[in-house]
Amino acid sequence: MSISKTFSGVTSFIAYTLATYVMVAPAFTVKQFELPAWLAFLIVSIPFGGRVIGSLLYQRIVAILGSRLTFLSSMVVLGILSIGSSTLNVPILIPLRLLVGVAFGIATSLAVEQAVRSGNRLIIALTMSGWAFGWIGGALSYLALGEWQLIALSGAITLPFSMSYKRVSVFSVEVGKLGIPSISSILIFFFSFEPAFALQLAPAIVENQGGIVWLIIGYIVAIPMYIFVPVISSLLGETRTALLYTMTSAISGVTFFLTGSPYVLVVFTAFGLGINSIAPRLAASYGASARNMGIALNTAALGGVAVPVISSLDIKFLASLFTALSMVILLVMSVKKPNALLVRSA
Repeated sequence: MSISKTFSGVTSFIAYTLATYVMVAPAFTVKQFELPAWLAFLIVSIPFGGRVIGSLLYQRIVAILGSRLTFLSSMVVLGILSIGSSTLNVPILIPLRLLVGVAFGIATSLAVEQAVRSGNRLIIALTMSGWAFGWIGGALSYLALGEWQLIALSGAITLPFSMSYKRVSVFSVEVGKLGIPSISSILIFFFSFEPAFALQLAPAIVENQGGIVWLIIGYIVAIPMYIFVPVISSLLGETRTALLYTMTSAISGVTFFLTGSPYVLVVFTAFGLGINSIAPRLAASYGASARNMGIALNTAALGGVAVPVISSLDIKFLASLFTALSMVILLVMSVKKPNALLVRSA
């Protein structure tokens, strides 16, 4: 791997990790808002709706600004929005959180496009692992800072990291060449990310059991799970690898939502997030390109609003149902594209 690709891989990882941190940190303080469950989870999940807007704006922004200035501006905006989100005034907080989602959509679309353009499976896996690193950061900040206002202010860490924009690969595209992903590729991301959507419910479930530590452990274990998919697929075959990840996620997910066991949560987190590394390659086999993959990813993220809000009405039944069905459908779609998991390094 060339030095330039290594540096670009680092900025992809930075963009995905820091954007995730800013977006998901409220999940650990949802009870501090003292609101009805559905409204509290709306505050947590509404950025998932903003992600769609951000991913659509991204194509036009990167066409005008180019990749480096797009990275710089998205990191700066995330930092400013983090400072503004330190309020507990719900009517103000909700639109600010929506804008966080818009900035997230721009930052992660850039990260995914840069990673896919590299053609290197390690860079793709590390970029997608930014989701796990962002959640780990959110959990650690909750343990260290405790209060939502302080956690929100800590999101200003994106400001100094914005200065790494010179390490971003240089690319842009003509506005007239913007692309829309296929419905199938959007569904791949939706089903792959369903465990991540459902995990927004986990902090509230396990908080009283000291389970935040177990959630952190789960995210730590998930990091190598992103990278092991190509290795495991070369040993077991693509179909068996998809079967291992999806069925383990389904069984552990249903068990966790039914029992609230923090130990089972570790398994669900590790395998449920590990599936994320499958998504870009499988989506590509269903027609997504480097240019429009960010739209597919962030459009699917609308499930990040719907899944936790709806599931909060009856977590044991609805969260279990969503997770089980998503994993079964993802397995079927993976089996139809048996070579999707094997991607050669550039």
